[in-house]
Amino acid sequence: MIWVKQKLALTLNPFLNMKYSLPGKNNGLRGPASVFFALLFFISTPSNAQHMADTAMLRLQKTNAVNIYYQALQQQSGLYNGSEYVQYTHLLKEGHPYFDTSVLTNGRVYYDRMVYSNVPMLYDIIKDELIIQHYNKVFLVQLIRSKIDSFYIHGHYFLHLGRDSITEGNIQEGFYDRLYDGKIKLYAKRNKFIQESIPDMAVVRKVYQKDRYFLFRDGTYHDVYTESSILKLLKDERAALKQALKNQKIKFRKNREYAMKLMAEQYDVLNR
Repeated sequence: MIWVKQKLALTLNPFLNMKYSLPGKNNGLRGPASVFFALLFFISTPSNAQHMADTAMLRLQKTNAVNIYYQALQQQSGLYNGSEYVQYTHLLKEGHPYFDTSVLTNGRVYYDRMVYSNVPMLYDIIKDELIIQHYNKVFLVQLIRSKIDSFYIHGHYFLHLGRDSITEGNIQEGFYDRLYDGKIKLYAKRNKFIQESIPDMAVVRKVYQKDRYFLFRDGTYHDVYTESSILKLLKDERAALKQALKNQKIKFRKNREYAMKLMAEQYDVLNR
């Protein structure tokens, strides 16, 4: 247990050396000092976790310590340096511009070289922008796209691709949903658009979605959508991949995304 405390102290040392004050506090304590005393209380409190292996204990205490640290930062956190986001869902008769749901959902984002967890967020697919709730819960913040490396929401992991024109020149810059990660990789570019019509002299706006898919192989992103387009790229295992779909009773057009994932995974299995 002593070794775990010493290891945790080394891990948190950079936090304790930072110079700033906690917002809204006039008790004379510096921000890191407050965090430090909170951590001492946490570490000193006996619990069932003492019976865990040292490595598991350290992981748990480190996670809790970092969470306390971020809570103490509040508005001084680098996460809230984007611009205010104005919602436009009231202009839409049908659908919404977000990924999966229009309800704020806790997620994780790697932003400006820092990882932030349990962040209420929305992913606006139409604008391809990540939106978070401000810490005061009064308004929403649109994060600076160039500072976002990746984010995780609704069980999906989105990567910021296309920023390197040399290695990623075959795709446009933006956020891509990683569907399969192996020797070859499969990504989805989630796309929504607004279609306008004017029935009865009134403008009606509806949201439609049409995703694109990219297979990454041999350093190149290939635009794929049909079964034949994937089989053309993976032609050395064409027969086996068609048989895999047949064995699973998967109709490609009816279950396109799942079929693509299965084919990518099966290809890697056959080429170990």
